[in-house]
Amino acid sequence: MRDGFVALYDKGQLRIVADGFAFTNEVRLDAREEWLYVVETCGRRITRLRVASDGSLGRRETFGPADHGAFIDGIAFDAFGNLWGTHVFADRIFAITPEGNLHILLDDGDVAANERLDRAFARDRVTPELLLSCGGTIAPWFASVTFGGPDLRTVYVGSLRGTRIPYFRSPIAGEPMAHWR
Repeated sequence: MRDGFVALYDKGQLRIVADGFAFTNEVRLDAREEWLYVVETCGRRITRLRVASDGSLGRRETFGPADHGAFIDGIAFDAFGNLWGTHVFADRIFAITPEGNLHILLDDGDVAANERLDRAFARDRVTPELLLSCGGTIAPWFASVTFGGPDLRTVYVGSLRGTRIPYFRSPIAGEPMAHWR
């Protein structure tokens, strides 16, 4: 189902500026605030749209792979413009370079369980039992990735089923959020 949308709150009014997404999840602006990146969790892709000065959005395009082969959840930019993200259920952290190349940075998932989930998703037969069979050991169902600490080089991994927030040091700092500047 493609009923997801992006809305803009402007001058006390809310207006839909883009719709037709397959489960809209996190969104992020790039460092220059020229592009809006939209996670389409059930589309298993990231879509980006050019931002106009009035807040309207241009034509959409897929950023990175057309199908990650996994469900995407959280995203964050690093200081070099790489877009980091999580594959929920598969428990992976990935980065997509500014040129659109995907790199898996961490993989803690159960390959066999994810293959079963992928086959069921293709047939529209996903069950709670299939979902619950997925997940790794670090923080089951990676849901978010964010950069923190004074130098923005500590990467925190949020999860939907974990009981802690694991973290690690990155050689690359995160991009400060626009509202932090």
